[in-house]
Amino acid sequence: MKYRRLSPEELEPLKEDFIQFLSANTITGDDWAKTKANKPEEAQKIIGLFSDIVWEKSLEKIESLEHRDDRYLKVFLFEEKKISMVGFSVQAEGAPSLFEEKTFSDLASGALKFSELEADFFTSTKNYTKERSYEMFEMMEAGCTPCEKSYFYGIKSLMK
Repeated sequence: MKYRRLSPEELEPLKEDFIQFLSANTITGDDWAKTKANKPEEAQKIIGLFSDIVWEKSLEKIESLEHRDDRYLKVFLFEEKKISMVGFSVQAEGAPSLFEEKTFSDLASGALKFSELEADFFTSTKNYTKERSYEMFEMMEAGCTPCEKSYFYGIKSLMK
């Protein structure tokens, strides 16, 4: 298995897709029930194969990830041969949390200035050391979440 097996909670909304996957592999409903009951390790392998397909299709659609806490935000753009990152950290004591949507709407409207946050901006690039999709998967497992590509460019434009 390339990624990780989807959990029962993750599989539930994909039930129809999983049934189609079984059907495409000539596994009937009765066959699946027998496999689950009599060969649980084989059933787990099948779920693993399906999980890899789901992960692969999902990851190829994602272009950017973000990672944040109360004091920093990093946005990663997954380009053809490299990952580019832009971000900032907040140094001001008592600064609003970067988890709060209001913080970003206040920044966008001008009600809050980056200078008030004592923000330090940073940027970096890194060539892939593994497949693009696998590097993205590892970052998601470490807490990154998908975001719009425009988010990357929005943060980058603030650095000028």
